Amino acid sequence: MNLYEKYVLPKVLNCTCGSKPIKLQREKVVPLAQGKILEIGVGSGLNIPFYNQAVIDEFHAIEPSRELCDMARKVAEDEGCLLYTSPSPRDS
Repeated sequence: MNLYEKYVLPKVLNCTCGSKPIKLQREKVVPLAQGKILEIGVGSGLNIPFYNQAVIDEFHAIEPSRELCDMARKVAEDEGCLLYTSPSPRDS
């Protein structure tokens, strides 16, 4: 992994994927999820605040970027959400 992938790309993805038009779609769609959730490519966890915790039984996430996964774990912790993550293929 190079410096760009480790330090720059996660911040750029978080910023671009957190834009207002995308956020508006998240607000509409994500709260509809219920039961056991598997979010593939959780990224920095931008969806996490929009889940309705009252109807979520389990929340699992897969993210190949360790840096983005760490960001998602922090968001989940701040939201009081128990997030199960799979190890990155790079960790294997």
